[in-house]
Amino acid sequence: MEFFGDGYGLERFLTRCSYLSLGSVLVCWCAMVFLVREEGWHFSFLVCAALPPISAYLGVRGRREIRVGMAATAAVLALSAFPLTLALASLESS
Repeated sequence: MEFFGDGYGLERFLTRCSYLSLGSVLVCWCAMVFLVREEGWHFSFLVCAALPPISAYLGVRGRREIRVGMAATAAVLALSAFPLTLALASLESS
């Protein structure tokens, strides 16, 4: 099965979404520890602590059950967790 006619298969898409969501957990948690040390605690950092594990769960489950929508949701959550945390922290501090 190909997406967009370039040999981009379903299995590759599901794998990349899964790896992206798993990698975001480590990145967001390390960034959260750094920001807590530099800026102090903000309640918006809870977004950075909670969304990546949820997206990792959805990514792994979407790959295992071959559910494209679930894997795409995991990728969107993984990509949006850190910018959302920074935006909420800037609103919280001002």
